[in-house]
Amino acid sequence: MEQDKIGKFIGELRKEKGLKQSELAEKLGVTSKTISRWETGKYMPDLSLFTDISESLGITINELLQGERLIKRKNSKSIEIEIKLEIEEEQYKELFKYFKSTSDKYTSKNQHDIYFSPEEPKFFGGDIDDECIRIRIQKDKYILCYKKIYMGDNEEDIHIVENETEVSNLEEIINILKGIRVNKICDLIKERDSFIYKNLFEISLDKVKDLGYFIEIEVYDKNIPINEANQLLLNFIKELNLDITKRNLKGYSYLMYDKMKEKHIRK
Repeated sequence: MEQDKIGKFIGELRKEKGLKQSELAEKLGVTSKTISRWETGKYMPDLSLFTDISESLGITINELLQGERLIKRKNSKSIEIEIKLEIEEEQYKELFKYFKSTSDKYTSKNQHDIYFSPEEPKFFGGDIDDECIRIRIQKDKYILCYKKIYMGDNEEDIHIVENETEVSNLEEIINILKGIRVNKICDLIKERDSFIYKNLFEISLDKVKDLGYFIEIEVYDKNIPINEANQLLLNFIKELNLDITKRNLKGYSYLMYDKMKEKHIRK
């Protein structure tokens, strides 16, 4: 650990937050003199304070240890920064009404997705629960997709990497997947209403057959770094008075698999 670098980093972040040394000191239960000693590189913060320092300055512990921000990757076509929440039917109706009247763009479509899993290691019913293979059936084409969620150290690190390509023959691609021991797990059908809100968020209100109602909020601006995009999402969730504890990190496919498994057990 580079003591001078970490101290300088703490000072920069404190100023970004608009905090005086005395204000940060009060948050951390130390003296202003201690903060000054950290920032000038004379002393190193006690390890027991690293969590509190990181939370106060809005960084990860790993970033504090390195003395620099580590999450600088920006969005791209293959990266999604989103939050998906389960909601009640009444919330679904209220949110639809609100975004229909305030959004710049609105589309509505029905989606039919087929999910697959390798025989080994399994995506469903095994140790893996953060990735999936999907074929989306559209009117004039089929989209083959692989998705994986990366959790990182905290909520500001979470992002999804999605790689997809168009395929022309549904039957043949299913046969190819089966040939390499990647088998169909379930179908998922949903009605999706999507809105572009202030050119910042893409809002999707989903009515998923056999699962219920959900809202998916994705950062639309691809120039925002991952950690900043996640913070925007968390703030927007609060503005909408939505319950973050209802967050679904696994995705619809895992919910559907669990529901099918539960139904099978009951039989």
